[in-house]
Amino acid sequence: MALHPDSHRILQSLREQNFPPLESVGIPRLRVLMGQLRQAQGEPEPVARVIETQVPGEAGMLPVRVYQPEPRPGPRPLLVFFHGGGWVAGGIELVDLPLRRLANATGAVVASVGYRLAPETQFPGPLHDAYAAVCALADRAAELGADPHALIVAGESAGGNLAAAVCRMAAADDDGPEISLHILICPPLAPARHSPYASYRENADGYLNTRAAMEYFWDQYLPDPLTAANPLAAPLLASEFSGLPPVLVLTAGNDPLRDEGEAYARCLRGAGVPSTVRRMEGALHVFFLLPHLTAFETALHDIERAVAASSPLPEGSSA
Repeated sequence: MALHPDSHRILQSLREQNFPPLESVGIPRLRVLMGQLRQAQGEPEPVARVIETQVPGEAGMLPVRVYQPEPRPGPRPLLVFFHGGGWVAGGIELVDLPLRRLANATGAVVASVGYRLAPETQFPGPLHDAYAAVCALADRAAELGADPHALIVAGESAGGNLAAAVCRMAAADDDGPEISLHILICPPLAPARHSPYASYRENADGYLNTRAAMEYFWDQYLPDPLTAANPLAAPLLASEFSGLPPVLVLTAGNDPLRDEGEAYARCLRGAGVPSTVRRMEGALHVFFLLPHLTAFETALHDIERAVAASSPLPEGSSA
């Protein structure tokens, strides 16, 4: 698949910097490299208010950064977002710039959640953190200036995996939060090792996120090979998809994860769940982390439409 000029420039810059394969550097160095991506994101866009808070997780308090945009007519959804980084790196700083743009574009109150990372905390620890955070933030929606009846869960890369699994947990929990939409951006939804998807062959090497890197990340996240079959670890391997909220899946054309994200949307659609897919042709896995890219702008418009469509109508109005 032909690369977008934006992607060409990114890869050329990485070659000039002798950027190492992600799976080759070890966890401490990987976390440093992921943090350096922040320098390539540009200047932060102002929002009306940023709130630093915490919510209780399974093993302690979790950091949450809340972005409140300027008020606008109609309900303000609460969008809970989980960062990527292969479950081993990243944090709320990594997605600060993209989420500022997201809050301003959608009008949603965006809550960015930090969770425990692998390999120090393997599955299901990060997922338990994510679910606890969604439940706690849903209870605090009105306090945060959002509509308690308009809850959206979203995530990028490994955060997309957590978002999908959170929706599955909520659907199975009689007392769980009611989620109106989930948004998955380049999500890993099935184990990389022995993946049957063509995108793993077509994009195995040369596009920053590689087959070897994804195999490494899954190995850090899962405590043992048998866990790979658990649908809360690998949501695409579930046998049932009914009862889940509508989904928007955004994939990158030059990403090993492209096909599994699109397969997940087909599974939900087959179960009668409204599903929308957008493939960013010629884009790399990291496109959502770089707000100056064309693919990011396209994704932002898609998310804006999906959020608007999922929001409840104002009181007194009719469809």
